[in-house]
Amino acid sequence: MKWIWIFITGCGIMLLFNQCNRLSGRSFVPALPGYEGSERHSVILKRPLREISGIDYISENSLVAINDEAGKLFFVNPSSGLFEVFEFGKKDDYEDVVIAGSSYFVMNSKGHLFEISIGERKLMASYINNFGKHIEFESLCYDRINNQLLLICKECGKNPNSINAYRFSLISKEFLAGTYFSIPWTDIRRMMKDNSIECKPSGASINPVNGKIYIIASLSKTLLQCSVTGQLEAAYGLNPDHFPQPEGICFSPGGDLYIANEGVQGKGTLLKFSFHPNDVIGNAAQ
Repeated sequence: MKWIWIFITGCGIMLLFNQCNRLSGRSFVPALPGYEGSERHSVILKRPLREISGIDYISENSLVAINDEAGKLFFVNPSSGLFEVFEFGKKDDYEDVVIAGSSYFVMNSKGHLFEISIGERKLMASYINNFGKHIEFESLCYDRINNQLLLICKECGKNPNSINAYRFSLISKEFLAGTYFSIPWTDIRRMMKDNSIECKPSGASINPVNGKIYIIASLSKTLLQCSVTGQLEAAYGLNPDHFPQPEGICFSPGGDLYIANEGVQGKGTLLKFSFHPNDVIGNAAQ
């Protein structure tokens, strides 16, 4: 019996070791200035958030999140993973959520937007646009300076080998015509020195510290840094142990970085990277 007890305990120790070791090593390659080596906190999310697809920052104790199946907003404590739920609509393929002014804006895969009042917590309006065939969206971010939302396609129709962004004006509450910016995969491949990369964005957010757009791509395990007008400035590889399926990204006003992983044969996770202001955010070394 004593030998059996030791064997079970040893297995427990080994499992614990593997779990701790799972988040060892660098998260970003090359190092992401301001974050690599910073305090990193990881929390496992409850089952309703296994399909987490988008997040945005409310406060140090609360993020708003969406999953890609239910018309519900989840208000998640990033330290504990505990959450509250608010139902706003029917089932759909919801992909991202942002806070803009006094509203939450939720986007589905077709690029349709749903505006929900923060104060009253009710659906205020829906905005529909026909982006054309074979265009699918997963990334939405709030451009505070220009008072607009940026919708970034994952599948970009007639331009399959590029990342394209479209605009929704928060002043006129309408979609603006044409493509706002386009980033060719060739530029990303050249910067990453990898001609096999297929960069299909799964989340995006603007860092208020430096005003840059950070675009995350789950399939290629890539994080891009761009100007607000879409000029590619840096590219980072993501450690797949830390980011098995990164789908959501947001920043706090002070620059802390949050990235949410959809569950891959398991539960979703939420990672926080504290910002170090003394480590200047800049471009990756090329």
